[in-house]
Amino acid sequence: MQIIIQTFLNPGEPSAERVRVKPYTGQFDREYRVWCSTSRRKTALPDSLFLVEAAWVSQSFREPYLRVDLKEPWKPITVSQAKAQVAKLGGRKLRAPKSTGM
Repeated sequence: MQIIIQTFLNPGEPSAERVRVKPYTGQFDREYRVWCSTSRRKTALPDSLFLVEAAWVSQSFREPYLRVDLKEPWKPITVSQAKAQVAKLGGRKLRAPKSTGM
């Protein structure tokens, strides 16, 4: 699925990564983090926006999360392009698959 991701500085979350990635606001029913290339995160400025192809990963021992393949290109986009893309959802929110639990 195609989504917009946004880089941001780690605000003290339980991660050693200084720059984290999340879906751009308005696409999903709640907050998620995105698993992606560390080298791309490190070279992107905080608050940068990118259009990417992502997939849900569901594992029995954790909540579903979004993953961007390491070879997947990150297409830079502007805030106005991101807002237009979210507006196309027409108020609908993308949802994670149900967790299978342990």
